[in-house]
Amino acid sequence: MIISAVLVALLATMGQWWFFGPITKCLVYPLTTGTLVGVILGDPMTGMLAGANIQLIYLGYISAGGTMPSNTIVAGIFGTAMTILSGADPTMAVTFAIPFSMFGLLLNQIYMTVNAAWIHRAGKLLDEGNIRGVRLMNFLPSFCMAFILYGIPAFLLVTSGGTWAKILVETVPDSIINALQVVGGIMPALGIAMLLNYLGKNRLIPWFFAGFFVSVYSGISLMAISIFSAIIAILLYIHDSSKAVALETTKKRKRLSVNHKVTMTDDVSSVNEEVLRVNPNDKKLSKATLVKTWLWTTSTESCYNYERMQALGIANLMITPIRELYDTNERRVAELKKYMVFYNSEVFTIGPIVNGIACSMEEARANEEEVSAEDINAVRTGLMGPVAGIGDTVMQGILFPILFGIGCSMALEGSYLGPILSFVVFEALIFGCGYLMFMTGYKQGKSSLLQILKDGTIDNIVNAFSIVGLMVVGALAATRVTVNTPLTFRIGEGATSFQEVLDSLIPGLIPLGITLLVLAMLKKKINTVWIILAIFIFGILGYYLGILGFSG
Repeated sequence: MIISAVLVALLATMGQWWFFGPITKCLVYPLTTGTLVGVILGDPMTGMLAGANIQLIYLGYISAGGTMPSNTIVAGIFGTAMTILSGADPTMAVTFAIPFSMFGLLLNQIYMTVNAAWIHRAGKLLDEGNIRGVRLMNFLPSFCMAFILYGIPAFLLVTSGGTWAKILVETVPDSIINALQVVGGIMPALGIAMLLNYLGKNRLIPWFFAGFFVSVYSGISLMAISIFSAIIAILLYIHDSSKAVALETTKKRKRLSVNHKVTMTDDVSSVNEEVLRVNPNDKKLSKATLVKTWLWTTSTESCYNYERMQALGIANLMITPIRELYDTNERRVAELKKYMVFYNSEVFTIGPIVNGIACSMEEARANEEEVSAEDINAVRTGLMGPVAGIGDTVMQGILFPILFGIGCSMALEGSYLGPILSFVVFEALIFGCGYLMFMTGYKQGKSSLLQILKDGTIDNIVNAFSIVGLMVVGALAATRVTVNTPLTFRIGEGATSFQEVLDSLIPGLIPLGITLLVLAMLKKKINTVWIILAIFIFGILGYYLGILGFSG
């Protein structure tokens, strides 16, 4: 048990200490961590099922701008461990995960607050000419904090949780267990509604209902719905692209934003694009250095903090190109200092384009082009907001819910391919995209991103993927909000099930109604904590009044 506790503690630590994205990114997601906890504790099937049930709640949680609406790391690892240790049914994992998740928010706030101290220490080390100290401060103290806040509690839970957890579950009356299962059956509606609220442009909402009704009437698998929706999205993308080309030939029209919330203009800085063209005989970053720099971008958030967000991680990744471009330690120190300022953007998919642009400008600066430190930071600051808007939408709002929604569906059917495929495909897509964006930024400068923004390519891609996402979410609402009604009424001497009457009208009407009700609460800006509390009250009262039952 000690070895298992140590392994779970390390898993919990790495879930928060994002030292290398290809390893740590998916440790934020309960489907992945639940399966891993199950493997460590010797019950991979229960771990996978518990993780999938927990994941469905958080399918629509978007963590952006340093905010964390719920701590999915603690929810997935601690909630799954508690489920396995107590011997509870995997459907109960949700009720364990939610309290742990709320506790995890406090842990995250402490972690983000304390980490601000390390960037000040890194700044002092840099003043002393110690560049290696900057890298050390980016990784070591944040690891210690993650281990103290996450690793030790996880270790204690596993080593001491088995006995008391079993007693706790065994002493709870069956009626309460059944009521909590109803709550667990409703909870996925929250994650689905949050995602629908995020993706649901008015003109795209019908695709949600299309996914829902295709699922309830045809009974085809979620994978099949994903394939059909992808084909539809591709056809619409081709149509929209052709239409845009036709309009461009008749009327010149600038497109300045990814969506109506983000504005991007040409006047990002006063730097002329000519300064980004470097004489081939001058200093030039090698391909190996560029690849290493891109790999360092995946550790940008290892010392994430409230004061300067990703600043220390950015300084850490720029050490590699600056070492190659400048010969003296004094000059390297001077150039690194400009990156020790506030920075916060998306890291994995679109965000690396900004780091590629910074490398291109740094290369020009090393060759005595007219590029100042202020110019570089002006470009970085001007691009970080629009890039974050694109990247968070693509990664958290589209790719994650589609792939992990499918993964959860497969996992709940007992297939280990669910967590494996969602992990592999998700990682391949986000890091493949990130590498492409980094190299594009380096080779073409800021003009590459501005051109993408202006020609509407991103808008068309996001809309196309949103169609797939909405249809998948609709199908999930039909299959994973697992509540019905046990009500019956008598006609003469016979009894008729109210659920059968509803199914004859519109199958899945109760899950659909609950999902739309939660969506309406979100649109009224009701805090998710209050919504969770309302779901608990509604589910428990519904069960004891004989109105709701668990259909999972």
